[in-house]
Amino acid sequence: MSPAAPVLPDGWEMVVGLEVHVELLTRTKLFSGSLNEFGGEPNTNIDPVTLGLPGALPVLNRAAVELAVRAGLALNCTVQPSVFARKNYFYPDMPKGYQISQYDRPINVEGWLDLADGTRVGIERAHLEEDTGKSTHVGSGGGRIHDARYSLVDFNRAGVPLLEIVSRPDISSSDQARRYISELRSVLVAAAVSDGKMEEGSLRVDCNVSVRTRGQPLGTRCEIKNVNSLRSVGRAIDYEARRQVDLLQAGERVVQETRHWNDETGRTQTLRSKEEATDYRYFDEPDLVVVDPDPDWVERIRGDLPLMPAERRT
Repeated sequence: MSPAAPVLPDGWEMVVGLEVHVELLTRTKLFSGSLNEFGGEPNTNIDPVTLGLPGALPVLNRAAVELAVRAGLALNCTVQPSVFARKNYFYPDMPKGYQISQYDRPINVEGWLDLADGTRVGIERAHLEEDTGKSTHVGSGGGRIHDARYSLVDFNRAGVPLLEIVSRPDISSSDQARRYISELRSVLVAAAVSDGKMEEGSLRVDCNVSVRTRGQPLGTRCEIKNVNSLRSVGRAIDYEARRQVDLLQAGERVVQETRHWNDETGRTQTLRSKEEATDYRYFDEPDLVVVDPDPDWVERIRGDLPLMPAERRT
């Protein structure tokens, strides 16, 4: 069998960073007592906090914090005092008009993940946040809102605890990206943090892709949102990297933006202009206090961790 053709022309390289959103294995949601479960009847696992009703106040789920600490330790992160913030933007399936997330003071920072081939990918941060609801666009062949006759919103997923794990831009191929996600999933499952079921949305990937000629500074990146299978991750990264090279070779420029992956056409397409932190108008969540895990508690969690995949390999 002949070797596969290279994705990029000679002299070009891709630079990839991944943001992996992981649903945590808690019984209830991040800030309320509604059940955290997959597959229920639409809009049954809801309450005033989930729906963002006036006067409803969040109460932090201790189990979610413990799972976030477990994940951070399994990924060689430093666990630190953290602060929740309001991330302001409008989605039809986010009833409050903002998401409670962590911004400049996340719970886990500066870790790494060793892959089976011996390479190491840095982990910039792994922070807690709440998930949004889910919109279903009816009458759309590609599942996109602009083709739909109408849309349905299910708030069961709103408020589910997420850990967003942000890698350093240390990944240089789609194959390495797939291996990173596979290893990360194995770590999270081994640590009993998440079930890692991509087909159920328990693990979703945003791919940040840029290209450059070798030895040059980082290029302009585009983000591909919510890719939900290893095969799609590889195809989306390869397509997007080649699209950017073709633009640059034609004398055009790459526009920083968020793009959607269409698995049927095998292409990415513009979703929206890329937001910066200032667009979200972050400010500290006034209804929650600083999360400051006791060091002894953190060490007990560390002692309870099983062997991770890399440790088992050695």
